[in-house]
Amino acid sequence: MSTSWAGGTDAIIERMEQMTSLFVEETRKSMYKGASATHCEECGEEIPESRRLAIPCKYCLACQTKLEKSSK
Repeated sequence: MSTSWAGGTDAIIERMEQMTSLFVEETRKSMYKGASATHCEECGEEIPESRRLAIPCKYCLACQTKLEKSSK
């Protein structure tokens, strides 16, 4: 009995790429799509410009992390 996976390494890599693409697509769908806020909607602190330019956001990093942990 063979222990190798049917389709070989290429099939595994192709499947992993498909799964990664789906994950990225779903993550992008769930991201906030509006213009970045200058101040956090949760605590009122200023959101650093580097964060606002990197991704559209409405929370500072600390509040975003806290909200994500509480939603799990």
